[in-house]
Amino acid sequence: MRKVSASTHQRMQSVLQKFSAIARKERVVIFRRAFIDSLPVMMGYTTMGFAAGVLMSVKSGAPFAPFWAGLCGFAFISGTLSFAIVPAIEADAGLLSIGVLALGINFRYVFYGFSVLSKWKGLPFFKKWFLIHSLADEIYALDVACPIKDRSKNIFYSFCNHGLNTAYWVVGTVCGGIVGSNVAIPSKGIEFAMIALFLVIFTDQIRGFLTRNGKTKLR
Repeated sequence: MRKVSASTHQRMQSVLQKFSAIARKERVVIFRRAFIDSLPVMMGYTTMGFAAGVLMSVKSGAPFAPFWAGLCGFAFISGTLSFAIVPAIEADAGLLSIGVLALGINFRYVFYGFSVLSKWKGLPFFKKWFLIHSLADEIYALDVACPIKDRSKNIFYSFCNHGLNTAYWVVGTVCGGIVGSNVAIPSKGIEFAMIALFLVIFTDQIRGFLTRNGKTKLR
């Protein structure tokens, strides 16, 4: 047990030393790249988060709606769950029911975590926890697509990527909670925003696939 703990401590120290060895200019370059890569996600996360925040505020009836919307946004960085949980809250569902709902919707994230555990091996607990906790479809896709080969720089990119996109989602939900609790806006049909986003992303992926393969040119 002591040998395992000592080995883990050594790996952790090695990773932290490599982090500190990254020059400031390189950190700025990596952060800028992560920011540029995250811009398409920002457009979707702020919009979807705003819609989820409005729904939470209007239909949950909870006091301090912006606070709870932001807290829920950070607790589960999942657009699907953020929309699906609103009817459960409205129906006064128990914690067990909400837990089963969350597990069913977000179970795929378990496999995301398994695929990156080796890459994040040796990180301090809370840093590893944040990276795993904030894994979502779009965030994971950017992590996988990152071309940086150096492990420490790649991990730093992941921190920037996860931090930026988590902030986008939380800010979106808080802003939606503020607007929903102070402005009388109709919430009927706002749930369709999730389906609309999926359709737009799916259509764009098909367009890109067909264009890359030279089968057709869509305009």
